[in-house]
Amino acid sequence: MKNIIISIAALLAITACSTKETALDRSIRPSASEAKELKIGEHEEFTLENGMKVYVIENHKLPTISYSLSFDIDPIVEGDKAGYTSMVGDMLEAGTKNRTKEKLNKEVDFIGANVGAYSGGVYASGLSKYNSKLMDILADITLNPVFPEDELTKSITESVTAIKSNATDADAIMGDVKSVVVYGKGHPYGEFMSEKSLKSIQLSDVQGYYNTYFKPNNALLTIVGDITKSEAEELVKKQFGSWKKGEVPSHSYNKPAEPNSPQVFVVNKEGAVQSNIQISNIAEIKLGDADYEAAQVFNQIFGSGFAGRLFQNLREDKEYTYGAYGGIRSNKLIGNFSSSAKVRNEVTDSAIEQFLFEINRIRTEDVSAEELKNAQNYIAGTFAQSLESPRTVARFAANIDEYKLNKDYFKNYLKRIDAVTVADIKRVATKYLKPENINIIVVGDAAEVGEKLARFGTVNYLDREGNKTSAPSKLKAAPEGTTAETVMNDYIKAIGGKEAIASIKTMTGDYSMTVQGMNVIMTNSFKAPNKTKSEIKVPQMGNAVVQASAFDGKKGMQSMQGQTMNADENANIESNIEGRLVPEMAYAENKVTTTLLGINKLNGKDVFVIEAVYPTGKKLTLMYDTQSHLKVKEMFVQSTPQGDFNITQEFTDYKAINGVLIPHSLSGQQGPQMMDMKLESAEVNKPLKDEIFKL
Repeated sequence: MKNIIISIAALLAITACSTKETALDRSIRPSASEAKELKIGEHEEFTLENGMKVYVIENHKLPTISYSLSFDIDPIVEGDKAGYTSMVGDMLEAGTKNRTKEKLNKEVDFIGANVGAYSGGVYASGLSKYNSKLMDILADITLNPVFPEDELTKSITESVTAIKSNATDADAIMGDVKSVVVYGKGHPYGEFMSEKSLKSIQLSDVQGYYNTYFKPNNALLTIVGDITKSEAEELVKKQFGSWKKGEVPSHSYNKPAEPNSPQVFVVNKEGAVQSNIQISNIAEIKLGDADYEAAQVFNQIFGSGFAGRLFQNLREDKEYTYGAYGGIRSNKLIGNFSSSAKVRNEVTDSAIEQFLFEINRIRTEDVSAEELKNAQNYIAGTFAQSLESPRTVARFAANIDEYKLNKDYFKNYLKRIDAVTVADIKRVATKYLKPENINIIVVGDAAEVGEKLARFGTVNYLDREGNKTSAPSKLKAAPEGTTAETVMNDYIKAIGGKEAIASIKTMTGDYSMTVQGMNVIMTNSFKAPNKTKSEIKVPQMGNAVVQASAFDGKKGMQSMQGQTMNADENANIESNIEGRLVPEMAYAENKVTTTLLGINKLNGKDVFVIEAVYPTGKKLTLMYDTQSHLKVKEMFVQSTPQGDFNITQEFTDYKAINGVLIPHSLSGQQGPQMMDMKLESAEVNKPLKDEIFKL
């Protein structure tokens, strides 16, 4: 049935199909660029009587202009209404006293501009011949919002939907829980939106934020592009000159509490075959601090790419993960040191051990002179490249203002980078990497990995929102005499039996789904015993096939964006198994080993849990309802050039087709992408030529 319910990996943007010709040797570091003498463009500035600062960066190479109005707002604690500040941008874009939302959008589209807002400001960009028009729109949005309540309701609904769709996403869970663990819920950086907090938001909350912080004496307008200072000054005074100043509150917070000993936090993602790992502690560092440049060089050496120590250890040497990264991150209030990777369950504790090894090594041993120089040269090269954009100059100017930096700060940035020594790397590592105060956070199958982590520190179990909870119970033992083979035989009988399954010689099914806001149709074709083809079509593009995969019984191919790739040997072995109407029926002959792990809970019901291991090493976790015997869930890790993706799929709404029960509803997750699919139609035993199973 695998081909009918979708070869899930075929939905990935890039598949695991590979060729030797396109393989990338990530063990080879890119050549380093020597630091060069750099010139940073100047900005001109003026200040209105109301306190509004304006920076102008002239650049007449292209007839374009960009305006960025930002407000210097201290991070605030939103409490039980977390998320209301994020609504401000949507509300500012929802219309003004002079322009409805529809009129605003029409005007912006007519001049081909880009206009938007967020909790900290408003921006607009387009052709310089529309300078005056763009400034007028920017000012109107900033000064005359109407905050329609129906738009707030719409924004809240959309945010709640997004939260629900990310409810089981390991990355989303990690982002929220890490914030709570490292900073605490009483700190602005320790908050995150929830369905409950969003539904508590009132219109007055959003209006209050705007009325409090959107003041000219708290604003910086950065103008970049085809305009002179005098032209800019005339436009700004016209639109913002009468804007009244006002008092803006400032906020300060205590330093987040640190643990007295290493702590392990585990968030249970039942049945996950991967562990999402974050190792973190707070770090008191921000832009402009004396250690900032040394920290940047440290980051490059330690974990800022495939040349970093973490990547070389965990990916290239140990092969635990597709990528491992880490570094010291600065922030306006307080930063953090953090390292991360996604690894197979069975190596979770081993991966953490290597993280801690590298942390200790860089704190106690000198880095090599070559590592130091390579890192410095890489930073110099990327910094020089960034200067090609005039917006970089604007960003530098804004940072100088926000962080109260010396005006020559960025002019001398590379000199400070070049001055970093081997001793500096050890010093910042010792100062900001704190093994004694470390938080080890794991999102994964707590029952499988939790106990193994006790050797690193006290193990705490958390729920999705970072609240302490009890350790999950382990799998229950299956009844005596029950084996993986008996469970799968019961499944085969439950869906119709071997004779009914064998009667289906061909099948073509159309599935509907939504991917990134687009309606998508997937057509899957099957021909016994193991030929398959999958095509993904987008109706909005005239039913264009954007991705296709096929297996002709011996060899597989993948086509995407005009490029066709042959599957490698392992992929062909796996397709030979998964191309069957019911893959379980081909396990024995293809040397797939199966183990009954026990009984677990899924959606409140008992399920048999089976681990299936292919000859290629691919592992699947399969779940079968103990009462109906139907397969209800499947999980595995798919390796792609973009990294390892955790694939989950749940099967519901079984209906008979030609005497065989087929799931008509499928929901699950492919990496960060949530999927809901419906079988809209199916044809059985229609003649299919062998040629269609080739690309």
